[in-house]
Amino acid sequence: MALTENDFFAPLSDLAARIRTRMLSPVELTEGYLARIDRQNDRFNAYATVTRDLALSQARAAEAEIAAGHWRGPLHGIPWGAKDLLATKGIPTGWGTKFLANQVFDEDATVVRKLHEAGAVMLGKTHCVEFAGCLGYRFPNASVAGPGRNPWNPERWTGGSSSGSGAAVAAGLCAFALGTETWGSILCPSAFCGLTGLRPTYGLVSRAGGMVGAYSFDKIGPIARSAADCRIVLDAIQGPDPRDPTSSGETLNLTGGAFGPMSRLKAALVPLEWSTGEPEAKVAFDAAVRVLRATGMQIEGAALPDYPASEVAGLLITVEALAAFEPFFRDGSVKKLVDDLAWKQWEIASPITGADVMKAQRMRYELQGKMDEFFSKYDLIVTPNFKSVAPPVEMDLMASLPYGDPAGAIGVACGLPALALPSGFGRDHLPVSFQLLGPPGSEALLLDLGERYQKATQHHLEHPGVR
Repeated sequence: MALTENDFFAPLSDLAARIRTRMLSPVELTEGYLARIDRQNDRFNAYATVTRDLALSQARAAEAEIAAGHWRGPLHGIPWGAKDLLATKGIPTGWGTKFLANQVFDEDATVVRKLHEAGAVMLGKTHCVEFAGCLGYRFPNASVAGPGRNPWNPERWTGGSSSGSGAAVAAGLCAFALGTETWGSILCPSAFCGLTGLRPTYGLVSRAGGMVGAYSFDKIGPIARSAADCRIVLDAIQGPDPRDPTSSGETLNLTGGAFGPMSRLKAALVPLEWSTGEPEAKVAFDAAVRVLRATGMQIEGAALPDYPASEVAGLLITVEALAAFEPFFRDGSVKKLVDDLAWKQWEIASPITGADVMKAQRMRYELQGKMDEFFSKYDLIVTPNFKSVAPPVEMDLMASLPYGDPAGAIGVACGLPALALPSGFGRDHLPVSFQLLGPPGSEALLLDLGERYQKATQHHLEHPGVR
C-alpha cells in the first residue's frame, strides 16, 4: 500500500497496529520519513544528523522480527528523533554547538538504549539550542543551524531548547521525538508547534548519557502528537537506572482510568494577568477549561503559593549550569557560542555567593513542602502553557515573550510533571496550548485527562500542510 501524507502524522497506536499486522512496512515507513527529511530538513532546521544507514538497518531488523512472530511492543518499527544532547554510540552529539559538532561518545544514553530495545527506529539527532539554553539566550538563532523554524510558519520559532524535536514532529519528519527540559524546553516547542509533550517527574526517566545542563533540574520526555502517544513513549523510557544516581527508582503504572469518576477530581485554575498576553490565546484557554468542566471535573480558582519560585529556580539553574560548563569557560571556547548572553553568564553571576545558593536551596525545599500541601487540596493545576503564539525568529525573546511563568517556575523548582496539550489556534493561525500540572508521580492521571480532552476535541489532529 502506497504511503500517504496522513501516514506521517498518524498516531503511534495506529502505526503500531498496522505494523504488527504487517499492513504497514517499517522499511517503507522509514524510507518515507527519510525522503521527507531530504526535502524539508533545511527548511525547518530539524535534524543535526540524519542516521540513514542505522535507521534502515533497524527498520529491516524490525520487519524481519515481526514477520517471524516476534513483536516487541507498540514502538517496534516506529521511526523517531533523538535530541542532539543524548549520547548515541559512534554518532556525533554536538549539544547544539559548533565547536562540539564532531563530539562522539562510545555508549548510548539510557533512553536511546531503551528505545532501541523497544524496536524503535532512530532517524537522527534533532537540533537544539546550544547547551540546551542552560546558560541563557536571547535570540532563537542560538544554535549551530540557526533558529528552529516552525512548520506552521517558517518565519516563526519552534521554541527551545528542543527546537529540532518540535520541528521534526510537527513537520511529519518522525513519529515522535525526545526532548529535554530544564525550564520549558519540552513544553515550549509543544506549545508553539501544536504538539503534545510530557515533562516527567524529576528522576522518573534516567538522564544517563544526556548532557548535564543543571543537574538537579534536567528531565527527558516525549514530544508527540497526542497524550496516548506520550503514554506509549514514557512507558518505554521510564524506570530506575543504576547509571543515574538521581534516578528515583520508580516505575509508574501508566494504565489508564485509575482515578475513578471525573467528579472526584478537583483542579486548581490559577488566576493570571492577561494584559501582556494575546486575547486569542485566552479565548482558546477558556474554551479548553469549558471542555474539562464538561467531563465532570471540579475546577475552581486557586492561587499558587506566594513564593519567589522564578528567582529561586533561576539562580540555582545558573550556578549548576556554570559548574557543568566550567571547562568551556576555562579554555575560552564558550565564546564560540552564538548568543553572547550565554558566555557572559560567568560575569553576570559573579555577585552570587555561596550563602545565596544555600538560601535558594532551602527556599526550594520549603516551596516543595508548600506544594505538597497545595496538592493535598487539589489533584492538579490547569493553566496556559504560553499566553501567546510562536514569536518571529528574528525577535529578541525578552521582547516577544514579555510575561512571567509562575506555574512553570514552581513546576521546575519542585520537579513536577506537566502535560502540554494543543488547544486550537491563536493569532495568525498559529497553535496555542495549555498544560496540566500535577504532583510528583501523577503522570498516569495527567495522561488520562489529556486523552479525555483529546477525545472531546480535534486540535491534536491538526497539522501543517508539509509535503
